[in-house]
Amino acid sequence: MFNHHDLFEVACTSHGGNQAVNSLQGAIQFCRNLATSHYENFPVASFILPAKIRDYVVIIYAFSRIADDIADEYVVNHGIDKSDQALSIMHHFVSICYKGEYSGTNPLWISLGHLFKKTSIPFEPFERLLAAFMQDVHFKNMKSMNEVFAYCSNSADPIGELILRLHGVWDSKNKVTSDALCTALQMTNFLQDLSVDRRNGRLYIPLEGFVEDVDVENYLANEKITPNFSKALYAFMLETEEKFIVSKGLFFTLPGFRLRCELMIIYLSGYRMFKKIKKCLPLLHNSRPALEFFDYCIIALQFFVYLPTIIIKR
Repeated sequence: MFNHHDLFEVACTSHGGNQAVNSLQGAIQFCRNLATSHYENFPVASFILPAKIRDYVVIIYAFSRIADDIADEYVVNHGIDKSDQALSIMHHFVSICYKGEYSGTNPLWISLGHLFKKTSIPFEPFERLLAAFMQDVHFKNMKSMNEVFAYCSNSADPIGELILRLHGVWDSKNKVTSDALCTALQMTNFLQDLSVDRRNGRLYIPLEGFVEDVDVENYLANEKITPNFSKALYAFMLETEEKFIVSKGLFFTLPGFRLRCELMIIYLSGYRMFKKIKKCLPLLHNSRPALEFFDYCIIALQFFVYLPTIIIKR
């Protein structure tokens, strides 16, 4: 539905190119279409959320999806300089939208301007997201878990913050569990995309203390997982599972039954993907696991088992 040229024009122009619209309704529909055009391990703005909140969430998703495409896909075909420029232009447009000064036919910026106008969402989480995408453009392999956590604090955690802010429940206590869930989902995605990232010369799994430089070169060049690299993967998985454990408190303590249900489904979907990755560890170097019909049946069953425990806020 969307090619790289179209998304680049949406990111970098006031008019929006082939995706130009003349109404807010058309702009939000663009964001909805984008949200349904890309596979995710968890639902993006499911029907559980109120309609108005769903619209805000798909706007945030569309912004992140387009910026992520520029950092991951566009850069492969068009180079670092153009991707750098595109993300800088996006930062400029976000600033204009935040100030309420955007006027044009670009569906992304119409939608984002609407989001800022109707909510108290701050500018800073979007800056952090763009900083993470800029880091991807100028990517360097992760050396330690601290580098992974620092990256996730910009690439993933702001999404959780924005969603909780939309519900008016963002505070220092919820930040801990929200960040843990978002980081766990991001780390799961790193594991899931191991083969894709390898082809792009990227490695998000820190190797410090496990793997020598020569092993890294063998893995990246020859599509093989060395025994030491397997140890690094296992350590990474332990850290990921710990984040999932910490995040469990989030959907038991937040106000708002519908929000707790939405977060429970996101958690269960992400954790199901994580468990699937653990089972196919030896194949990660040349295959990308994905959730299938049976997985969704298990997730649905688990949700209804957990449902009584989240009906009443603890």
